Amino acid sequence: MDVTSIPLFALLRSRMNYFSDRQRLVAENIANSETPGYRAQDLTPFSFRINGSGSESPTVMRVTNPGHMQPSGPDAAAAASGFRTERRADTVTTLDGNQVSLEDEMMRMSDSRMNYEAAIGFYQKSMSMIRTAARAPGR
Repeated sequence: MDVTSIPLFALLRSRMNYFSDRQRLVAENIANSETPGYRAQDLTPFSFRINGSGSESPTVMRVTNPGHMQPSGPDAAAAASGFRTERRADTVTTLDGNQVSLEDEMMRMSDSRMNYEAAIGFYQKSMSMIRTAARAPGR
């Protein structure tokens, strides 16, 4: 059995990819902190979506039983293909039009790192549980 076919691991991998991409974007914002007119960007928050189309993305839930909740709202038809960036309106704008606040970026970087490490820890604990369950009795 391949661990990537287990939904929990696919979700954790997707979450780690999200925080890795967010870390890259925060680093890009910091690198452009002196660029005139640069506007800071961030990823849209990581979330689950319910989708009845049977999409294979790890963050999309499928409706497999008529008793399940049916998708609704603007995101119902959208597939969770990648992460979208959004421009942030920071409270600080310099005279040259730059909107990067180094303090805010460092907080976002720290938040992404902590969440990434939490996902790795959960991934490792889950793998440990599977190894324990797969062992022969008495070992």
